[in-house]
This record gives sequence, C-alpha cells and structure tokens, in this order.
Amino acid sequence: MNYKIDEFAKQVGGSLRLTSLIISRARQIIRKAPIFVDTKMDDPVQIALLELLQKKIKLSDGNVPPQISESKKAGKSL
Repeated sequence: MNYKIDEFAKQVGGSLRLTSLIISRARQIIRKAPIFVDTKMDDPVQIALLELLQKKIKLSDGNVPPQISESKKAGKSL
C-alpha cells in the first residue's frame, strides 16, 4: 500500500498536497458529509484515504486550501 500512496502523492502534486487533501476530507466527514465508499471503518482519516485510493474524490483546481469534489463517477460536487 505504501507504493500506491507514494504514486498517488506524485499524481496530486506531492505529499504535502496529499496530506492537505486527506485532512480537508476528514474534516468534512467529521461534519457528517456523505461518504463515497462502503466501509465499516469509523476513522475519518482512513475513510478519506480509502476514498482517494478508490478515486471517489479528487482535488479541485485552483483552490487554496485544496477543496474536495466528488469524482465524475459519483456525479456531484461537495
């Protein structure tokens, strides 16, 4: 799994950007945002990471800090 995380960090612009994305999404989950993966986990950080790895969420372009938007597969924006 480490390899996937390293590759994904490269795809989104580095490990700091990936960390920001995961933290932002975890905060949304804590605030009761919809969860886009089926899981029994209750840790918002693990859920956010799983959503990223399954490409259910992605970075929005041009926003600082990074905003989460649901992927085209899911069909909506947060």
